Amino acid sequence: MGAKNKKANSDAVYAKKTVKSTNPFDNATAQSAKRQNPFDVHVNKEKFKIMGRICKHDRGMPGVARSKALQKRTQTLGQQFAVKHKTNKFKDNRIGRHLSGDQLTESVMNARYLAEKMSQVRTTQKAQKFNLNDDELLTHRGQTLEEIEQYRDERSDDEELDDEALDADFTSAAHFGGDENETSPQDRQAAIDEMIAEQKRRKNEIDKEKNEVYDLTEKLDANYKLLLPLVAKATKDEQEAKPPADAYDKLLKEMIFEPRGSVTDKLINPAELAKQEAERLERLENERLRRMRAEGEDDEAENAKPKHRSADDLDDGYFVAGGEEDDDTLAYDLEGNLGTHLASKAEAKEDSGDEAEEEDGEEEESEDDSEESEAENYSDLNESEAESETEQPSKKKPKKERPQATTTLDASIPFTIKMPKTYEDFTELLSSHAALQQATIVERIIKCNDPKLDGVNREHVVKLYCFLLQYIKDLFEDASEQDIRGNFQLLSHLMPHLQSLTQLNPERMSSALLDVLKEKFGEYQKNPKTYPTLDTLIYFKLVSNVYSTSDFRHPVATPTYVFMEHILSRARVRTRQDIAMGLFVVAIALEFGSQSKRFLPSVFNFLEGILYISIAKRDADKLEVAPPFELDGPFSKLLAIAATPESKSLEQQKLQAADLVNHTLTLDFKVRALDTTLCLIPEALQLVGEHTGACYLASPFLPLLARLRLKPYPEHVQQHHREATQLVQQLAEQQMKPVALAERKPKALRLLEPRFETVYDDKRRPKMSKEKEERAKLLHKIKREKKGAIREIRRDTAFVQELKLKQQLQSDKERHEKVKRIYQEASMQQGELNELARSKKRKK
Repeated sequence: MGAKNKKANSDAVYAKKTVKSTNPFDNATAQSAKRQNPFDVHVNKEKFKIMGRICKHDRGMPGVARSKALQKRTQTLGQQFAVKHKTNKFKDNRIGRHLSGDQLTESVMNARYLAEKMSQVRTTQKAQKFNLNDDELLTHRGQTLEEIEQYRDERSDDEELDDEALDADFTSAAHFGGDENETSPQDRQAAIDEMIAEQKRRKNEIDKEKNEVYDLTEKLDANYKLLLPLVAKATKDEQEAKPPADAYDKLLKEMIFEPRGSVTDKLINPAELAKQEAERLERLENERLRRMRAEGEDDEAENAKPKHRSADDLDDGYFVAGGEEDDDTLAYDLEGNLGTHLASKAEAKEDSGDEAEEEDGEEEESEDDSEESEAENYSDLNESEAESETEQPSKKKPKKERPQATTTLDASIPFTIKMPKTYEDFTELLSSHAALQQATIVERIIKCNDPKLDGVNREHVVKLYCFLLQYIKDLFEDASEQDIRGNFQLLSHLMPHLQSLTQLNPERMSSALLDVLKEKFGEYQKNPKTYPTLDTLIYFKLVSNVYSTSDFRHPVATPTYVFMEHILSRARVRTRQDIAMGLFVVAIALEFGSQSKRFLPSVFNFLEGILYISIAKRDADKLEVAPPFELDGPFSKLLAIAATPESKSLEQQKLQAADLVNHTLTLDFKVRALDTTLCLIPEALQLVGEHTGACYLASPFLPLLARLRLKPYPEHVQQHHREATQLVQQLAEQQMKPVALAERKPKALRLLEPRFETVYDDKRRPKMSKEKEERAKLLHKIKREKKGAIREIRRDTAFVQELKLKQQLQSDKERHEKVKRIYQEASMQQGELNELARSKKRKK
């Protein structure tokens, strides 16, 4: 039963499909439907049929493509050609159209006028190019200059303008044969003489009237001057009699003259400001650490080698990419923001004593770090917060704040000072003032010659920097014991200005200072056994305060570091000045490596030598010491002292400025030199505490410290000796770690590259590499596209020429019709004239 019903349903469906519609319009096609003309189809035959290749150009319809191209050109080029040289909107294309009324200067108006004149010359083509007549009408506030020009005449208002003209009676009588009413004609010469006399008489009358008017005017002016004080007094009284202005009037006047506010940036809340500052500090600290560690330099050689990369390499960490960032260790710009960030030095400690002792504190950095205090104050003037580095822990007594000198306005110093032309003028300008006033003069010269004010000032600041370097050299070259203190005070005042000058033009300033250091090094090489003069060592301190000494490689700090190594390792120690200069250089060298943890071997050798010459030895005693210190002789016991009550009663003092220029050894100097050395030893060992071979650097100090007799020395020296001995023993007992290979990531197995076979396309081509083959394909595509572009340009040109021809034919047709109509009207007019002429002949 179910199968029977299923068959019945299928028959019904089939019958429904086979029923033909009785409507004759169901299968009819619209007459406007597009039918493809077989004659418009062009078949492109192929020589070889390749299986699997889809050919897109087997059939083409040239007629349809041509009609589409023509329609497209009509809608694009045709429309552009139709509106050529036509405009239907006004556009403001003037120069400075976006500027407001206050910003329209005279130069903008002149440029606008010149551009308008040039556009007029271009539009009028040849006719206007050679036109010498300037028909331009100049206007002012909507009126031409001819209209507003006033021809002033000093004559009175009632004077007739044509009083000097000839009479009508005279003209008619003299030029046209005389007057009919006259009975006797006058002689011509007599008439002319009478006319001349009449003109002279009238001129005399005019001059007389002018003189009278001038006298009356002068008299009136004099009377007015007499009345003017009375009028002014009355006006003043009237003003005083006016009621006082109320609060509303006062507020209104204030609002009228109150300047309008300008648009500013969005205000930043304290939280966002603190976040931005923290990000900036972190970025600058990362840059300093990268420059200190010279990251990226070691990977350059490895990146230069070609590495095998498999086709299946997914860059999942087996191949570490490196060397992408450029080494910006020595990158400096004109603003001094990158590469000249100066490392802030260690924490400043107690600053006791006068200014001379303050400058001498450079030699005893371990005791009170007074010179590191100066470095912290001066080396980061522009980026003090951005580059504040980790401060070293202080083990001394609490530091005291340095009383800052209050800058007061000195009336004797002008506020604007021109740049001196010569060095003699510069020294003459500074020589008559005190140290603080000299710093004020230099500051005002820098402000008056800022490069942002004028481009010439860029050379001026470089000259000023060179003058300051020479001035510092002259101060310390032949400094005596009396003026050395004032020179150090002046240098401390000039240090921030030298820093600001370096920031103005880092490249030129660094080059100038580097040339001075090269010159000093050349002088030192002539006699390397003696210490250089004090002016050379002052430049070392200048470099440590002005430049970043923590960089791995620096164009100024690195050569200075090498220079100090030469001095400490080769110069002999024989006088008080040599010992003081050596400790001065040691303090600066420790300051150089305070952040980068680098050290000079000669620093440790010099400190060992100072301990060696402080020990009272016998000839049979055997202690080791390296040059430049002598193993025996009188110079091997320079700082040895005997036990006296005077030596034990000495107070703790720092090295003084006079020690740098004095040659005589005294008891207090020997105690101070040994005390400074004992304070510098812990500072030097703290720099190398994290190094692998720190035990080898600390162990030579143990026998020297053990042989040093502490009985003649005061209590503070013995205390520093115990602290130094404890640290040396701690480092000497450290065990070295065994050498082990660095951990490396496992290398991936080397996979073979798949071999791709090229498909043969029956075209004889030379065998090329993959890169050359790609280049050949690109050149072939460029050639095809170029040919297609040239073909389209030719068709566009032909289309435009056809439009021009149609336009020309249309204009010729209109012209012919106009000429024909003119001839027709002329012939009709001539026929009418002929008809009139014939009618006149008939009447005669």
